[in-house]
Amino acid sequence: MVLDILDGWFVTVGVHLYDTLIPIFRKARFFLLLPFTPILKVITDHALSRLGVTIGSSPKADLCILDKRFYARLWADQIFGLEEMFAEGWWTSGNLEVFYDKLFSLGDKHRWLFRLQISYWEGLFRWGVLNTGRDGTNFNAAREYELPVEFFKLLTDKEHMQHSCGIYVNGATTYADSQIEKFKLIASKLELKPGMTLLDLGCGFGGLSKFMADNYGVTVTGVTVCESMATQATNHCRGSKVTIKTQHWRRMEGKFDRISIIEMLEHVGKQNYDEFFTKIKSLLNPGGRILLQHYVVDPGIPHFFEFACKNHFGQTYVAALNEFVTYSTRSFRIANMQDFSLDLEQAGKHFMGMIEDNRPEMEALVGPKLVRALQITYAAALAATKFKGGQVYQTVLVGKDDQNRIPVHRVTFRCARDSLPLHSYSNPQGSDHLLLEYKSVSCTESDTLKGNDCHGVWKLDQ
Repeated sequence: MVLDILDGWFVTVGVHLYDTLIPIFRKARFFLLLPFTPILKVITDHALSRLGVTIGSSPKADLCILDKRFYARLWADQIFGLEEMFAEGWWTSGNLEVFYDKLFSLGDKHRWLFRLQISYWEGLFRWGVLNTGRDGTNFNAAREYELPVEFFKLLTDKEHMQHSCGIYVNGATTYADSQIEKFKLIASKLELKPGMTLLDLGCGFGGLSKFMADNYGVTVTGVTVCESMATQATNHCRGSKVTIKTQHWRRMEGKFDRISIIEMLEHVGKQNYDEFFTKIKSLLNPGGRILLQHYVVDPGIPHFFEFACKNHFGQTYVAALNEFVTYSTRSFRIANMQDFSLDLEQAGKHFMGMIEDNRPEMEALVGPKLVRALQITYAAALAATKFKGGQVYQTVLVGKDDQNRIPVHRVTFRCARDSLPLHSYSNPQGSDHLLLEYKSVSCTESDTLKGNDCHGVWKLDQ
């Protein structure tokens, strides 16, 4: 009891001191470095040119500096300062994705550079050491999740409003299609059947909850800590067998046959993993199954980026793969794990494209600074994905004594010319090629099918 009180006091005071003192320290560093701008400019321009970064006054340059104080702030606050300055309009880029690719090419080769930054260690105390997700703290939904619903409609797939990685491997060509493929894959891995109960933890706007209820006959409880999302989810799921609750995961009660947790684990915090998985275990019926879609980072890549935590996602900790395995297997057995990082790259490109296409409407809703902050956050995440610094997995957890297996499904295709069936065998690790063996009136050779269409001949049975 005493330790809990002291811990709570430490977190409260620590957050207050950080939010008060660190900005002062950063301003002091900035003003100390400002007189050395000419020297810092020469050093910085030379270093960036070695990476192939073009610097100039043209908006088409990789780096177009609009404020001469740029160099002092870059050296004062490093990557955090670079991203803050972009949001504030101190610099722009003709191609932000290319610019970040060039920066991350250096970071990927020398990952120790991430920890060389003063701002990294400052941020580590605030977003890593201080457990603001502990029980008893005032938990507020992340800033981004309280944005207007209309904003997310401009960023996502509009109908289901899924702000998470979709699945493109089965032939989806649009972000909206990739979300439907994700829903189907999740339902398949969970083996949903009519009459089952499903807990959608971190349900967002309720897209997955409604889809599962309408298409698989399950009764869904969707849970989110964000009141605005809960309101939209309730409206979206009206008429379906879905109940939406505004609730913290610690306060959940009941028993469920299946649980889905889509890109929510990152908000739990490493210090709370044991408590989280124990809680989830208590909500699962015997023989139940859990599917998580979650991010992991490679060794040497920071588990958080302060700019994204501060401006968008709140407390965020992205585990290394070994950390996820260690904590989850204390309560469960991993029955299936699948890497969808290639799909994550396509999803990142979608978000970047939607910001460019809808910038005027987005800025009218939330202001240009927040839109620019979101843009550079996605650029950094996309670069990390390309260099395999960050990955996204789908993992199925079952009870330690559960002997059931996740089926490797056999898919049936039919010839579009004569409708004769054939059998194909899919790679369970997510390859986008299926080896077909068939013999029909129109086609007698063996072939390789990519996605669900081969020269317009074969169609997947729905």
